[in-house]
Amino acid sequence: MNKIIPLLCLALLAACTRPADVSRPLTAGGDKNAKFTVKETANGFTVDLRYSRYQFVPEADALLVACRSIATTRAYEEAKGRGREIQPINEQTLRVSVGRNIINARTACRAFVEAVWK
Repeated sequence: MNKIIPLLCLALLAACTRPADVSRPLTAGGDKNAKFTVKETANGFTVDLRYSRYQFVPEADALLVACRSIATTRAYEEAKGRGREIQPINEQTLRVSVGRNIINARTACRAFVEAVWK
């Protein structure tokens, strides 16, 4: 019993995560769990996001919300960086998929959004 309590405390401490640095734009690497690909289209651009993070207790819903938010924010940041405006992004046009790797306890999502110039 004396060995179980310290191990339990260590496991709980290891399950904690730090929040991402939101003071910097996503392009500056504010979130190390997110990888982006931006591609040009005829009337705008697309953002392909791969996002993955460790979750001791799986929370796919929370990750889904974060994934949608990061993808749309990245699209608006890209447009701002180019000095142009895009049409409002409808969340229903966002394509999102979520999965979980039970071996390393990582929940991952992939989001794809198309931004159209105004």
